[in-house]
Amino acid sequence: MDSTPLSPPARRALQLATPFYLQGLARDQERARRRARSLPAFVISIGNLVVGGTGKTPFTLWLADHLASQGFRVAVVSRGYGGSVGKAAQVPLTGETSTLVRRYGDEPVLLARKLSSIPVWVGQERYEAGLAAIRSSRAEVLILDDGFQHLALHRDLDLVLLDSRNPFGNGEILPLGPLREPVSHLQRASAFVLTRADEPERSAATRRLIRERFPGKPVFACTHQITDPAPGMGTPRIAFQKLAHDPAGAFAGIAHPESFFEALRREGALLRREWAFPDHHVYSRGDLMNILEGVRRDGLRWLVTTEKDYVRLPSWFQSMTLPVGIELDFGSDLKFLHGSIGSALESIADRRDAEYTD
Repeated sequence: MDSTPLSPPARRALQLATPFYLQGLARDQERARRRARSLPAFVISIGNLVVGGTGKTPFTLWLADHLASQGFRVAVVSRGYGGSVGKAAQVPLTGETSTLVRRYGDEPVLLARKLSSIPVWVGQERYEAGLAAIRSSRAEVLILDDGFQHLALHRDLDLVLLDSRNPFGNGEILPLGPLREPVSHLQRASAFVLTRADEPERSAATRRLIRERFPGKPVFACTHQITDPAPGMGTPRIAFQKLAHDPAGAFAGIAHPESFFEALRREGALLRREWAFPDHHVYSRGDLMNILEGVRRDGLRWLVTTEKDYVRLPSWFQSMTLPVGIELDFGSDLKFLHGSIGSALESIADRRDAEYTD
């Protein structure tokens, strides 16, 4: 979201218009629910309520890996934000990632590279993309990436991610605040996942708030742990200790780049330069040359970025950049989350048993 503050007259005008916007939103959502189509698979939606990063991509990676390890045939379906795909298409596993990003979007390309054995499909019509995934790979579980607001497709499980530090921002709808829709609409959720739950007291307070407002809905929490950097995704990693002895620079075009820089410092990286860009930023040659000039001028030994930024870079720049990923730690909530997801998926096991009996 644009952080430029609104003038008082503009803010007042938007506040007066908000009730009419909400009426229109309610009509559109009701129309979408009435026309919603169902796919012949178990659909799990991963979504959020606010603009900006809440950790949907690392959670989608975790969930897809977990379901595949349980023997389910899984596929990921995405709209492909920032890409140009119209009809349903599977994200290729080979080719220059910066080129693929322009067609499929950065998050789908990253998901496909990290989930090499799990197909990732993109399409403006996610029903068609899901249908293609089912026909192509016999997927029985579809993970709908960023699907909470996509009511035109029926889902069996609606998981909503909330930042435990500030789940609702200032509580106002875009553009007055970060909310895509009112907080009350979270009643549609099946369960909540609190991300970045690093501060126990604040996380506990957010958990209580969610349980009070939406009683009976499960609430899980996780922390984000950055991984050791690597010369390329899928290659041996370099211990953070090496970045503690020689000066490093870091750049990121994500929702909250400062949180990435702070995480690097907590791991001991000796950061001398930082470059922050907007979320989903498309790096121009001028951007990259500016970064390289800073590396030369400050005598930096390492250059670090996020995996989501890494796939947006041309291969010649990837060769001199260390991508850092994110892993989720659910702590004691892990077994309960496994149990909740497993219970929801019992229908697939029952159908398999019925097919075997027949």
